[in-house]
Amino acid sequence: MSKYNTEEKVSDYIDALNNEQKSEIIGTTDDQELEKLMATVRLVRTLREPALPEEGYPHRLAQAVSDKLKKEKQSSSNQSVKSAPKSIRRILPPMAALAASLLMLLLINWFGLFNQDVVYAMEKAVAQLSNYHGILEIRTKNAAGVEWLVRQVEIWSEDDKYAIKQDDGTVTVNNGQQKWQISQEKKEVVLLPLLPDPTGNSFDLRDEAKRAKQYPHTIVGSELVAGRQTTKLAISPPGGREYYLWVDTETNLPIQLQTAMQNALQTTYTFVSFEPNTEINPQRFAYQVPEGYQVVENNPGQLVATIEEAVAISGLNPLLPEQAPTRILAFEDGIVFDYGDTTIKETLPEGEFVLAPDASLGTAASGQLEVWQERLRWRQDGIEIQVEGVQRVELARQIAPDLALPNSNQDLVSKAQVKVSVDKEIVEADQKQVDRGSSPWQLDPLQVALVFVNLKVTPEGIQGEPVIPMSSFKLVENNSAEAVVEVANGPIERVYLKKLVRQDDTGIWSVVGYDPR
Repeated sequence: MSKYNTEEKVSDYIDALNNEQKSEIIGTTDDQELEKLMATVRLVRTLREPALPEEGYPHRLAQAVSDKLKKEKQSSSNQSVKSAPKSIRRILPPMAALAASLLMLLLINWFGLFNQDVVYAMEKAVAQLSNYHGILEIRTKNAAGVEWLVRQVEIWSEDDKYAIKQDDGTVTVNNGQQKWQISQEKKEVVLLPLLPDPTGNSFDLRDEAKRAKQYPHTIVGSELVAGRQTTKLAISPPGGREYYLWVDTETNLPIQLQTAMQNALQTTYTFVSFEPNTEINPQRFAYQVPEGYQVVENNPGQLVATIEEAVAISGLNPLLPEQAPTRILAFEDGIVFDYGDTTIKETLPEGEFVLAPDASLGTAASGQLEVWQERLRWRQDGIEIQVEGVQRVELARQIAPDLALPNSNQDLVSKAQVKVSVDKEIVEADQKQVDRGSSPWQLDPLQVALVFVNLKVTPEGIQGEPVIPMSSFKLVENNSAEAVVEVANGPIERVYLKKLVRQDDTGIWSVVGYDPR
């Protein structure tokens, strides 16, 4: 049997195993050596991924074993080779080369086989996943390495149905036929259009398993994630940046996803709790209006084919991104561009532009940019624009090229003319109070500044309405770690604040300086 045919048959056999296909080689050869090789391949196929010491190890190992075999072969058979006929001497070197070649081929393919094993096992596990219940934690990190918790949601998923509970108790449910949101704070049930929810769950297990199989990928190690042993995969989409996926070795399901650094931001989705194929109460997806709640129908809009149709229905001349959307929906005074994992909503503005209490502040279209969780919001050319989802920064910059995200590396508080000493123990105690649900106003820099300034005016305490009202306070800078508030009247012109305990959206603000008027 020639070297070419042997290598080819072993390689084809490994490929058939990788693709979980029956090989035609089995039972068609009488070569005992080949049969042994294929039996070894089948044995290795059942093993788990080994931890490699460093890149290129399989190749160096194969070469080292090959060299060792050559030396031992040469040493043990030196005398017999000298006395053997010339024809045999000509045969021995090709046979040694063939053995080394086959060994190298097997080792390289075996390590490729392990990579395939993880992905094939994940594909099978996802296909058998009927439902799951878990708690998903979403964290974002900027280019400077500063990381913060965006939010934590509880998810129930079954087939095409899902329910997502936010930190504040708001629940969004989609049962495949209806979609609604229950707000405990407002005592409302809002009926929603059956659109993708870009801020709901950007970590879809089935999609990630499909991408892992479709794109080139390598195993880069094993790690403990949320108490679970995982295999870490580096996935390289063609034309895109490498990202990482962690697969639970027990369930073979993905439990953590880390996106590539895009527009100076990187997001990590982690299931800190995960129960696959569990019991979910069917009432979880049943439409019910709690007693005392009001039903609000949110205009779902009309699906249109062209921008011209959207303009005719909405009466709005939208600002268009360069990238074409998947769908366009139009309603009175508004248009929605749907990109699947991201949506752009453009509406006529109402009243003043008011920032969410715990939002960070950037700039867009020479004005204020609200950065809140996975949402960007600003006003431009008489239109209020809201972008939510995975591609929010990229798509927003196609509308407002000057868009700038908050820079947490800015040193804002050092500019304060008067420094305010802060008792770290008191701040830590206040943070614990807020964590338990007390004094939530300390999460809002405007509220903290209002209390500070008014206590300067009335040191004995604030009785009734504050002397200097909230309308006098304006947030001018907020990079999520530090903030500056301007005051229109009173003894203080500017207040400087900082998050001293933690820098995510659960951290409280403390006044660390001010500028007297």
